[in-house]
Amino acid sequence: MTAVPLEILCEIEQTGEYRKYEYLVYDIYGIGVIGYGVVYQKDNSAEIKVINVDRYHRGEGIGSSMLQRIVEDHSKRNIRVRTFDSLIPWYEKYGFKVDSEPLLLVRPSSVI
Repeated sequence: MTAVPLEILCEIEQTGEYRKYEYLVYDIYGIGVIGYGVVYQKDNSAEIKVINVDRYHRGEGIGSSMLQRIVEDHSKRNIRVRTFDSLIPWYEKYGFKVDSEPLLLVRPSSVI
């Protein structure tokens, strides 16, 4: 096991009317991707499409670090995510709340 990587790279590209954010965490050699996340942003909302960590690196805080970075990067927007029941408590630790739609969590923007 390695220590939690400190660097999360973010690549941004415009895809039609959406802006796509790809979050990448590389192994200690800088070769293999061990953490990956995708967020689509449009206007005042952002939707997390995926956060995935290589199974051999789970439990090292990589996913949590990526989610914290996503929340920071998109704090002025409502952030939505569709997820499994088992991951709801994890997202709730970062301010997400279950919406009326099943398996949809929303983190309201920090703009008041």
